[in-house]
Amino acid sequence: MSSGSVSRGSPISEFSLADVLAAIQSANLPDRRRQDMASALRTVARVLGRPLTSVPADPRRLSIKLKETAPGAIGISRGRWNNIRAHVRASLALVQPMTPGRRSNGLSRAWGALWRQLDSRPAKVGVSRFLRFCSAEGIEPKAVTEATFTLFRGNLDNTLLKNPDKAFAGLARSWRMAQGAVEGWPAIDVAVPDRRNRWTLALTSFPASFQQDCNDWFDRLSGRDLVEGAVSRPVRPITVAHRNFEIRSFASALVLRGRDPGTITSLRDLVEIEAFKQGLMLLIERRGGKSTSAICHLAQSLKSIARHHLHLDKDHLDRLGSIIRRLETGQHGLTETNRKRLRQLDDSQNLRALLQLPRKLMGIAARNPRRHRGAVEAQIAVAVEILLMAPMRISNLTRLDLDQNLIRPGPSGAIHIVVEPEGVKNSQPLDYPLPPPSVELIERYIQEFRPRLAPASSTALFPAEAEVQRYREVSRSKFPIRAMPIPECGSTFIYSATLRLSSISTPIQEGTRLYGACSDSAPSIRRSISIPVLRRRRRSVISTGQFSNCEEIPTPNDQHPSSRSGSSVQKDRGLA
Repeated sequence: MSSGSVSRGSPISEFSLADVLAAIQSANLPDRRRQDMASALRTVARVLGRPLTSVPADPRRLSIKLKETAPGAIGISRGRWNNIRAHVRASLALVQPMTPGRRSNGLSRAWGALWRQLDSRPAKVGVSRFLRFCSAEGIEPKAVTEATFTLFRGNLDNTLLKNPDKAFAGLARSWRMAQGAVEGWPAIDVAVPDRRNRWTLALTSFPASFQQDCNDWFDRLSGRDLVEGAVSRPVRPITVAHRNFEIRSFASALVLRGRDPGTITSLRDLVEIEAFKQGLMLLIERRGGKSTSAICHLAQSLKSIARHHLHLDKDHLDRLGSIIRRLETGQHGLTETNRKRLRQLDDSQNLRALLQLPRKLMGIAARNPRRHRGAVEAQIAVAVEILLMAPMRISNLTRLDLDQNLIRPGPSGAIHIVVEPEGVKNSQPLDYPLPPPSVELIERYIQEFRPRLAPASSTALFPAEAEVQRYREVSRSKFPIRAMPIPECGSTFIYSATLRLSSISTPIQEGTRLYGACSDSAPSIRRSISIPVLRRRRRSVISTGQFSNCEEIPTPNDQHPSSRSGSSVQKDRGLA
């Protein structure tokens, strides 16, 4: 399509980035502006690995692709990447309507007077885009209606926002904050549609006899039933809660199939052959006609109820087993998603970057003038180091105790991380000797950074909430992880540590997703990162004692070491 044929009224699907580039070349723009916009389009095409003619100029489709890109992994700083996005947005505006950015146009006098009265920065940021949209459209505060918000939500689709729905929900929260904080703020309410597909009924929606039968089963699972006893060994509360959800989901599936909830009076009603098939069929239909591992596990849980709680005969159990075998997906070992994440570690530079991450973070923590935030970065460094050298579940990591779990076998300074069987989900004891560099990093954290987060009476390696309330408020708004303490963070803790890797060491593509779903229910590192690459690496590290043989990967600050003090460079390089 030639530049002359590009029209702002044409359907979006007709345009590619090549058409946008043609529009840039023919537009009346300063030479430098034209050059920056064209360069941004070419950079996006290179990042996506496709020619300009094959990249649709659709803001929503483009934003999804850009959201999956970690700028550090492609050698682009975060600031430069933001500029590229801004230039791309401005370029798309040449061929189709685009909503201005949050700071692209000024506020009207009336909106500006209200906005300046807000003391909360999050509230200011949350309403800023809407207020500027209203100012550009000539809509004053007294003229705002529900239709104004509907129009604004539609315009969010003409942006490169990663998640327009989330941005609109943020506006609703900030709008309510502004109404309570500023006198004269428009009283109109913001309706945020609930996009969650709620279909699972509460247990109380079923007869009391069904509820009692479920509670009896839960008591057996948890070991609270002293007469019947547990099925095998007692399960943890989180497992009981999941079994509760599975039962409610299956019973709700039968209701969606037309079954009257009042007729489901016991767990036996769920495992009758016809009901078993009908419930599973609905669950499969909800997944696009394909069975999933979650559906298969749910069916196996119901069979366990039939065997251990209802004591059904062998013929009935065999028929249930036959149905379950047809549900099996054939998936064994790592999923494709996890294999994709691990594949990045086949590159030696990526592997070195991951192994160097704890030392990088510790160096950054030492240079951070904000003491609490620096302590948090050191905390992340220690957590990642422990997971690399001693794979364990997040729940075990967050509960490590200086006296009970960090064992010093002798005067040499060596440290073992030991967790007794009763503290491990699978009842297998953990005993990991740490190599000297790991010990050095942990000791530095304990001596230099941990006192900033906890009183001397605390023995937790990662302090608990009551001990870090003051620092918690400081770190909530700006640090890239959810508010500490660590026990609250779970997978977010590791997620954010890897997020820092994408901006510090730069080589790992989509570093924010490297660890995947880390939760109490899955030993994330043992299942993903440490198998097989890092487990071999761990053995090598411990046997040789050589951690420094991993080549240092420079950060942006390391490019010009003369700009920092010699002590800072030394700390970053060698944990001095």
